[in-house]
Formats: sequence, C-alpha cells, structure tokens
Amino acid sequence: MNRRDLLRYSAAAAVATATAAGVANLAAPGLAASDKPTAKDDRDFELDYKGKKIKGTHDKANKKHKVTINGKKLAVMELELPAAEDSAATITAVISALTHYEPFQLDEKDNRQGLKKLAQKAVDVLGDEELTPLAGEDHEHGR
Repeated sequence: MNRRDLLRYSAAAAVATATAAGVANLAAPGLAASDKPTAKDDRDFELDYKGKKIKGTHDKANKKHKVTINGKKLAVMELELPAAEDSAATITAVISALTHYEPFQLDEKDNRQGLKKLAQKAVDVLGDEELTPLAGEDHEHGR
C-alpha cells in the first residue's frame, strides 16, 4: 500500500467516525476546560503573503491550531501519519480543506514552519479568491 492509498483509505474511515463524533459534539454546551487557548507559541506568525494577510497560532495542548487568511478562519486539523510504510512510528501533521491531501509536518524541531507552510499553500490554492464561511467549519477525522 502506498502513501496515497493510506491517506485515501484513512480519510474515508475517519470521515465515517468523525460524523458520529461530530453529532455528539454538537450537543455539548459551552467550552470544555481543554478548549481554552494556551500561551503564545514562538512558532506563531502574522505576515503578508501574496497580497493576503495570513495569521497562524499553535495550540499544541489541545491540538487546535488556528489559521486566518484576510481575517477569515481556515479550519485546520492536526493528525498523526505513519513515518514510513514499514514503521509503527508516526509524525504529526496538519491539513485544511484547501490542503486536505497535502499534509504539512508540524513539530518543534525540523518542521517548525508546518502551519505557516500550510497557510501559504492555502493562499496559493485560493489565488485571487477569498475564503468562504465553510472553510472555517471545524471537522475531525476519527479522534
């Protein structure tokens, strides 16, 4: 099985699981203590890229990183991917609706700029267009 197949099949299974989890989350009132923002991360950024203002904040504790493009939210999801086909080790990555099949590695060492790379790729995909409200809707893949 190659990486593309692994991502495709994992995504399909995760969508089914997420649908059930999402319905349960809709009924939960208020914010849980774990949903409160954490202290500023030195990987956070705010910059102009190709005429758009992009901003990203990391929330490692809750795995709820945030990206905005021209002030509009782009939902971002953190996930664990296999480090190699024949390994049980995993890597942490982030995806969005605009980069769904192109995960960006995210860590505090070699891939510190993963969230920024995701935001820049999203701008590249958008071109002259702007994000719609649907781009900011959170979704989970089997958590």
